[in-house]
Order: sequence, then structure tokens, then C-alpha cells
Amino acid sequence: MSLQRLRAQRMVTVWRDGSPNYRHTFGAIAAGANEYVEMATTFPASRAYEPLNTLVITNLAGENVDLAINGENYALIPAGVIFTVSDQAIWSFRITNNDATNVLAGEIRANINRPPLGADELARLNTVGEAPF
Repeated sequence: MSLQRLRAQRMVTVWRDGSPNYRHTFGAIAAGANEYVEMATTFPASRAYEPLNTLVITNLAGENVDLAINGENYALIPAGVIFTVSDQAIWSFRITNNDATNVLAGEIRANINRPPLGADELARLNTVGEAPF
């Protein structure tokens, strides 16, 4: 079996099954400071599924934070909100505390993964022969 065929078979498996869920719990973030997560270094096993394309941020803190994805400002996440980003390649992300008070350790969590393709996307892949993205 050729290397090209092995890679193609691996990609089909990732499309069908998705990736594991990678969870990151942020430490304390001082007012005006940030915490940066690079997927390849923080979660080395995630390289097999790159790029991951779903990010769920749970902000249980009393502070508003800014989210940047791949170096670009993306959204403001208000206090006490669960914020979801989907269909976006995620190589790295940063949470910045833009409030006057500190975020305590464990108050902000991130779940990152690559979900399996939906039935419609798999049907398109099987009939048209091209990836749905």
C-alpha cells in the first residue's frame, strides 16, 4: 500500500469519525493580560487531525474576555457565556482579559475538536468525490 493511499485512508477515517475532544483549562489571567494556546504544541496529538474546526469557550468568570483565532481578533465573550465557533480552521487562539479585575484559574475552559462529517457532507463526498470544504 502506497504512502499516498495510507494518507487518503487516514483522512477518510478522520472525516467519518472526527477527532478526540481536546480540553484546555485556562489559568489565572490578570487584568489586561492574555493566555495563548497553540494547538500543535499544547496538544501534540492534535496534529493528526489538523486543522481542528470547532471551538467551545465556557466563560464562567465575572469578566468579559476577547477571543482571537489564528492571530486575528474574533469576538468579545461576555461573562457567564458559552461561546461556540464552528467551521473555522483553528491553529491557535488567545484569550485576553479586558476587564479591570482578574480571571481566576479554572473559570474559563476551551473544548476543541474536529467533528465527524454530517450525513449530507458524506453523501456529497461519496457522489461528487470532493471534500465539502
